[in-house]
This record gives sequence, C-alpha cells and structure tokens, in this order.
Amino acid sequence: MKYRILLGVAVVSAAWSAGAAAEATRVVPTVEGGVIGQRLGGVAVFRGVPYAGAPEGEWRWQPPRPAAHREAVLDAEAFDTLCPQSRRTPYPLAGLPMGEDCLKLNIYVPADAFDGGARVPVMVWIHGGSYRWGAGSWPGAEPFALVHKGVAVVTINYRLDRLGLFAHPALSASMPGEPLANYALMDQVAALRWVRANIAAFGGDPSRVTIFGQSAGGVSVTTLMATPSARGLFQGAIAQSGASRIEGDRKLRGEGGPFQSLEADGLQMATSLGIANDSGAPAKLRALPTDRIIAYSEKEIPNSMNPVVDGEVLPDDISRTFRAGRQQPVPFLSGTTSWEASLLGPYEFKLKDMLRGEDPAAVRQAYAGLDEPTLVKTWFMDMLFRGPARFLAGEMSSVGKPAWFYEFSYVAEGRRGSVPGAFHSDDVAYVFGDLGMRQRWRGDAPPTAADLHMAQIATSYWVNFAKRGDPNGPGLPHWPRYERSTDQMLDLGTQVSVRKPERTQPLSFLDGLYETALGAR
Repeated sequence: MKYRILLGVAVVSAAWSAGAAAEATRVVPTVEGGVIGQRLGGVAVFRGVPYAGAPEGEWRWQPPRPAAHREAVLDAEAFDTLCPQSRRTPYPLAGLPMGEDCLKLNIYVPADAFDGGARVPVMVWIHGGSYRWGAGSWPGAEPFALVHKGVAVVTINYRLDRLGLFAHPALSASMPGEPLANYALMDQVAALRWVRANIAAFGGDPSRVTIFGQSAGGVSVTTLMATPSARGLFQGAIAQSGASRIEGDRKLRGEGGPFQSLEADGLQMATSLGIANDSGAPAKLRALPTDRIIAYSEKEIPNSMNPVVDGEVLPDDISRTFRAGRQQPVPFLSGTTSWEASLLGPYEFKLKDMLRGEDPAAVRQAYAGLDEPTLVKTWFMDMLFRGPARFLAGEMSSVGKPAWFYEFSYVAEGRRGSVPGAFHSDDVAYVFGDLGMRQRWRGDAPPTAADLHMAQIATSYWVNFAKRGDPNGPGLPHWPRYERSTDQMLDLGTQVSVRKPERTQPLSFLDGLYETALGAR
C-alpha cells in the first residue's frame, strides 16, 4: 500500500534539488507490471517500486522471493513503507511509516535517457546505519545532483536489525538446504537482480552498474564483492567507510569470535520472549510483532549487525576472500573520512574495549607516543576503517583490476576549528552533491562557495568512476591508482592532493596482523 501522505514531502524534497513542478511519466513496463512516476526538473523519478515480495508471516527469515505480478499500473510517485527499525533512529525517519512489506527501491534517471536517448550508467546506493537503521527512501536525501551529471541512480531498502540478520537452532533445522542468517545481504542481491532485469526500460544500462555505499553500505559493497550470487550483477564498486575487521566478528553457530554466535543470540532472544527451542519455535518467532523484536534490540549496545559467514551466501570472511583472489573482479574505489572516531561519541573507551585478540602491548608499541584516549580513537579508526580500506584496495591487483584509495578530510567552512576532522558520514552529502542534506538534518550553516566546490569535485570523481571505471577526468586533480609499492592515496581535503597515508608505522603493524592471520600474499 502506498502512503500518499508522503507525496507532498517528497515533492518538496525534489524541488529543493530539481527546482521544478512534477508531471507524470509514461508507463514503464517491468517484469512485474507497469510503473508510472514523475518528471522533476529533467529527472524521471519512480519511488517505492517493489523488487521482492513482502518478507512477513511465513516469509519472515526466508530468502527474498520475487515481487507479485500486477495487472494494474503501479503509481510510483510517493515513497513507500520503510523497513522496521528503532524509533530512536539517528536518522530523520522516526515519524515515517514502517512495516515488513518494505523491499522497495527508487529510480532516478536523466530525462533524455528516459525519453529514448543513449542508456546511461547506473549507480546503486546502499544506505548505512549499522544494518539497524536507515533507508534508501526518505525526503531530503534524493540523488538529483548525481543524476544531472548523466547517470541513473537506484536507492534500495533492505531488511534491518534482527529481521535482516538472525539465526536460531530450530529455525535453521526447519530450513534444510536454505541459505540462512544473511537476509539483508540476500535482499541486496535480489535488488541488483531486479535492476539487471528492468533498468533498461527506464533508460539505464544494465551492463554498467556501480554499487556504492557508506558505513554499513560500504560493508555491503565489499561483502557483495565476496558473495558468489552477486557475481556479474555490477561492474564497479565504491566502499565509503566500510568498517570491517581482519576476520569477522561473529559466527553463525559454535564457539569462538569476540561475540556470541548468531544462533546463540537468536536462542537468547527467543527464550527472553518466552519461546522454547522446539519444533514450534519457527512459527512462534515468525508471529512476533516487529515492535517486540526491535524493542529487544534496543536493550543492547548497538554494534553493527554485519553479515556473517554462513557457508553459502557468504562462504568466507571478506579479507580471506580478497587475499585468495576470489572477489568479484571489478574496478574498486575505497576510503574513509579523517575522523571516523566521531562514532565513539563522548564516551571514554579503554583500549581493552577495542581489542579483539590483539596484543595490547604490541598495539601500544606501534602507537608509541600517544596518550591513552588518543591511542584508543586512533586504533579504532585504523583497525576498523583505514586499515581495511587500504588492505582491500591493495588486494585488487590479484584479480587484475584497478583500485583507488582516498581519505575524505574536508570540513565545511562553518565547522572548521570546532571539530577534529571530517566525521563519519560527512562525505555522503558531498558525494550526493546536495549539501542541503546537512542543513536539513543537522542544522548546519548554509554551504559556502568552497563547500559547494568540494561537492562538485566529489560527485565528479564518483560519476566518472561509474561511467568509465576510473575516477579521473578533465578539471580534476589526477588520482593515481593504488599500488602497495607506492602506497599513494588521494586526500579529499581543503587542498585535494596525492600523499601517502598518515601513520605509516602503525599501518605497517596492521599489515603484519593481516599477514599473520591470512598468510603472506
């Protein structure tokens, strides 16, 4: 069901970026049936298009199934239901309707391509939010600036929280031979399959698809590169702040790892909600109201609910897959912001809170000269963000594909001097080319000419990559490919420049940890 109340908000959002009144598009045929959207300032927009059936009732914690065939034309003017998540979301989504019938996507295409011109490259955006919050569809976060540079953009929803990552012994036993646990990841693959099957009818080129995402979306990008069922569904990949460890945090079942296994976690949740571990558990779990599942999650420290190695959808840890040269061979762009430690907030964590089996003495030696609070923040940034981004970029030579590595250090002029660097997620508004996002969400000062110039630079690099598999282009500082031997990255800062990463000694220490855990290359 469409929530027509959202239409007015969506149009206002579009007007901020497109600056034009809406008119209906022609009907577009898809595998499931016809779709009609809106024209907004030279962009054809389709919101809330189902790419899979509703994962509710007996279909909760099942692989996504195809969306139902429709005889009637789908009115795709308004955003549809968001996937269930905490109402305490850090995103401006808490007042919007949520429900399990949420596997929808949104399509934005340049009008000339939509009207029969040359098909354009496609960028598929995977939102962040620790796999607990967020959406690919909400007012004030639409990719009009990217589309005006000559690409189609698709934004997707996927299952979140314990609806997107869950396992329970009785549930597993009831599904022999079925893929388990990684439902959010399965949804993303299903969305990419829908794009491949349908995007040509909208004016997009299914043979030139780039996936890009930030935070949990960045993790999703590198995970999809290691997911066999996603192979061939995209031809380029951009991972922004895709936090990951050398080896995954948790296992599907059994002992080991820094956190309890997913099945043990599911058993604990079921027990707390009065559900016994017996043959009746799957039906009772699937009958739980989503609010009870989300309320259970709200009681815990909200660690990111990253995909787990299940042996089928995700056969191995991402770093092991890249080291073995089994990742999807596509051009790859990877990087971080300069102050990822913003995620830690005001809390004073100890080093022991950050370590997952590493020797604290060796870590302190590698980061000699830093006081404890600074060491903790720096280790957090290097171990979870900068180190993995650099490592994965360095592994692309094994599949004969180029990689580019960056750090986004630009701080808006109105915030300089009050923050230590570019926060986690600061890059998203610049990549989307819409600095009004920050004003609308955070109350930031209006962007300056310098801020807008940086947005132009960021969108140009990203769109060039989607068009040609290389971020470089006229009018931009040259961005060299990443090679381990030269260790050169692009600093997207006040001055865009090429340099080596900071803290080379600690990064060498991290290289050693990778070698120890994964074996020499």
